[in-house]
Amino acid sequence: MPESRHRYLFERLGDHDFQQLVAALLAAQFPDFVAMPLRQSDGGRDGVRGAPAGRVLVYQVKWSAKGTEKDPVSWLSGAVANESANLTRLAREGVRHYTLVTNVASTGKPGTGTFDRLNAELDQYAAQFGFAEMNCLWREALNPMVDNAPDATKWAYAEMLAGWDLIRYLIAEQTGSANDRGLRHLVRQVAATLWGDDQQVKFSQSEVDREKVVDLFVDVTAERIRAVVPPGRDTTPVVDVDGAARYLLESDTACTLVRVAPGQGKSTLGQYLSLVHRSAFLPEDLRRRTPPLPVPDAPRFPLRCDLSDYARWLAGIDVFDQSDAKPARTARPRSASQATLDCFLADLMSHHSGGIAVTAADVHHLFERVPSLIIFDGLDEVGSPSIRGRVVRAIDQFALRGHTYDPPLKIVVTTRPSAGELPEPTADLFEVLALSPLTAEQRDDYLRKWCAVRGIRGKDGRNLRASFRAKSRNLMSTSWPGTRCS
Repeated sequence: MPESRHRYLFERLGDHDFQQLVAALLAAQFPDFVAMPLRQSDGGRDGVRGAPAGRVLVYQVKWSAKGTEKDPVSWLSGAVANESANLTRLAREGVRHYTLVTNVASTGKPGTGTFDRLNAELDQYAAQFGFAEMNCLWREALNPMVDNAPDATKWAYAEMLAGWDLIRYLIAEQTGSANDRGLRHLVRQVAATLWGDDQQVKFSQSEVDREKVVDLFVDVTAERIRAVVPPGRDTTPVVDVDGAARYLLESDTACTLVRVAPGQGKSTLGQYLSLVHRSAFLPEDLRRRTPPLPVPDAPRFPLRCDLSDYARWLAGIDVFDQSDAKPARTARPRSASQATLDCFLADLMSHHSGGIAVTAADVHHLFERVPSLIIFDGLDEVGSPSIRGRVVRAIDQFALRGHTYDPPLKIVVTTRPSAGELPEPTADLFEVLALSPLTAEQRDDYLRKWCAVRGIRGKDGRNLRASFRAKSRNLMSTSWPGTRCS
């Protein structure tokens, strides 16, 4: 992902679309701007301003395939020199101002930066050709012009979008750019399918399999028992967290390991986080039929997977086969280059998109452009110590790659405590959040929700809740039929 000053990926547009984008931006600012025909002999003009009888301002677009040049001043100065015959003619015809427009970024150090150095050369060219002024609109000038452009303009060139601007495009109802419909279609297909999977509570008790996560969810308190600190710094103190889900939705921390005691619902927490972020990507008609959820300020594209599935997938088993028959081994154990979590997520997205062929390169492309949340659920369910070690190494490597994106991937791993006996993701990358037992008030809240979805109302509901409170006064367990809420 380019650095922040390259917030728009103009290089993805190509020279043709970039020139059209510049024309759209200039036309929005200057009503008298007229774009010239593309890929024709234009006499040194990609666009002009001024009365037809005497064009007073000419624009010339210079696109760089990489967005950088070894010596941008020489590159742009050379482009001007190559147009010397046209520029002499334009000045003779009355053009007074000439502006270059480029997707290359400048540097601003006084006197020696590329901005000042090019201006000095353009001043000499202006005197040579007879212009009143020659200047350049660098990338830094284009960025705010795109910032202020209407959504219709941005979405017509959606291939240049990344980060939160791309999120807005992906969740909008308009179709936008034909070039990026593939990415938009993939994201929406996967979001809709996984939405259906994550809505249902995943309990072993069959009588609550049909209940919805949102209807039963209780956000419990937690302790952040370890934060990620730079080398040489003291360990941070334990911090009380008012609500684990709210903390994970609002925290800027990239990687979090959540330790969850039996019965506290590690899967439910991951499902809830996924639902909150994923709701933004649903089509409007489906979104209207969903229960109310918090609206994150910056939604991320979420992917949630079971690490036990990843472990079986490593062995060559088709973990996406939902038939009653025992899944057959479809291949040999995967080679190291094909056993990464990136490859697994590619297979997961291929399955949930309805068969769109997704590769690890596509996954990287998605993460480069779309802020994403990845939830790896149930590290404790990887039974073999040797396989668990391999899974943990894969998580650490995935987290390191996740830091290369802008913004970095947000990664949540859930597990039961292991008292340090089994490997966990590295402390250099992951903070640790430990869920607390449900308080009496949270248990009552959960019971009210459970009674409501089971249709137990009035006196029957009150009696059930009173009975539960009486039986649980001296118990440390927080479990109740389906009490795997987080």
